[in-house]
Amino acid sequence: MGRWEDSRLDRARRRALAAGIVKFASKPLLAAALLGAAAAHELPHAQQGVPAPPPTVDPGANAALLRIRIIDAVTRQPAAATVCVNGGNQEPDDDPLQAFSLRRSANRHKGAIRLREIPYYFYADGACAVRVPPGPATVVVRKGYEYRPVEVTLSPAPRETVDVEVLLERSIDMAALGWYSGDTHIHWERTGRNDDALLAVTSAKDIRYAFLLSMNTRGYGAGGREYESFLQHPGVGDGTLARRGPYHLTSGQEYRTSRLGHVTIALPDRMVPAGGLTPDVDRGPSLATIADQTHALRGFIGLAHGGYFDQEADGLLLANKLDYLELLQFGEYRSLGLPGWYDYLNIGYRLPIVGASDFPPTRELSSEMTYAWSDTVPTPRGFAEALAAGRSFATSGPLLFLTVDGQQPGAILRHPEKTSPALTIDLRLHSPQYPVRHLDLIVNGEIVERRFDPAGRTEWALRHRLTLRTSSWIAARAHGAAGTDAHTNPVYVYVGDTRPFQPASARQIVARLDGSIAAIPLPGVVARLKTLKADLEALIQDPRRSRLPLPSVTP
Repeated sequence: MGRWEDSRLDRARRRALAAGIVKFASKPLLAAALLGAAAAHELPHAQQGVPAPPPTVDPGANAALLRIRIIDAVTRQPAAATVCVNGGNQEPDDDPLQAFSLRRSANRHKGAIRLREIPYYFYADGACAVRVPPGPATVVVRKGYEYRPVEVTLSPAPRETVDVEVLLERSIDMAALGWYSGDTHIHWERTGRNDDALLAVTSAKDIRYAFLLSMNTRGYGAGGREYESFLQHPGVGDGTLARRGPYHLTSGQEYRTSRLGHVTIALPDRMVPAGGLTPDVDRGPSLATIADQTHALRGFIGLAHGGYFDQEADGLLLANKLDYLELLQFGEYRSLGLPGWYDYLNIGYRLPIVGASDFPPTRELSSEMTYAWSDTVPTPRGFAEALAAGRSFATSGPLLFLTVDGQQPGAILRHPEKTSPALTIDLRLHSPQYPVRHLDLIVNGEIVERRFDPAGRTEWALRHRLTLRTSSWIAARAHGAAGTDAHTNPVYVYVGDTRPFQPASARQIVARLDGSIAAIPLPGVVARLKTLKADLEALIQDPRRSRLPLPSVTP
């Protein structure tokens, strides 16, 4: 770290420790990930740590043995899942996936999802054996957000061996409806020999498309060991695909600078060259250059962590350099947040968001994910294309469906000028694990109808008739307690040849640009931000004329 980063991190530590906010992570992997990115994160979120897990409880000399088999109720085949025995008190003596268990990986108490009650669990690839004390015992098996959790209670005798078969059944089959789950931000080293273990864990969370990313530290070497962690030994891109049934793994990278921000890169043909080997990525190049390199390599690029204030985020979004904005993470809408995202939609951009977990410096693997719609089973590239087109919704549990005149998120509806189209909007919610208190219909950033139940609901439906007089975007949100949230991407409705435009949103972006211009030390980036600011100010004066790369309204 340079002197600036050292002093900033030291100040962050002192403030956090003095306030009693944090205990710095003791897990080496998580600690390294946190400290390596410290200059690009703000307290209190950055240093909220991992509580020391309690030890497992010795079942004693008279322990019973539970031999647990987990079966998919439809295929009748063994199914990977997470398993919690006696509230997390017991785990297998022999566990090939032990390193991934919640005791040993993630469980970082950060963001709204830190309040979600999650007992300690381990991963089982279809079967496991656990010693438990004789007497009452409880086994809870889970598999993602679509399967119903199963709880089994039994009372084994001393030294008894009990065979337990758990049938897992989906409460909803999203793939049968054309919706496919994915997490675009997972950090694991991929050795070329551990794909079976990684697929066991991702399938246990029912992640059909898992995008594994390396990440650079202070410097960069296009994949070299000196400045890269979570190495992807098979390389990056389409050729790294590994599969187990409907579950896919591919490798990419996260490119990080402390002054400009972080971006995730999926499926490039090779790692981006950036500016070549350097010990200090804060000297450049800009993230706009990284985005251009990514697209030249057929990759997809997302702004990670919701962007960061006083960095390059708004410049990248105004210049339309990104394929999606990673917004739902840690059970909340990070950094720019919903208001910042809405700002771009409200000045005419079509900007998709995704949910992604940023595992392992998070609570648990794929606590946030994205469902993308496809009329056929997509390849990983097809899944990423659906994300870039906005045919998706982000979630930390609720499964949320929106249609506008029968069209799903990402759709574009066009109506003639001087008409007032009457639209039929349908919202449907399915959230059996985490009840939802609010169901919102959102038009141009405003809630036009809200359903509320203080007790929370697991099923909900809403039909709304809406007459539009101007071009608009329409989306839906569902949210509850402890980081339970979901947001669809919009359906875009154009009336005539105009885009949605709200001057107040444009002025908010101008204000954020001023912060970035003052904070960023790279003259080239600052010059580009000043040009974009001037273009945005011209748009405020005349919304019909702009040098900004706004999407076309006409087909």
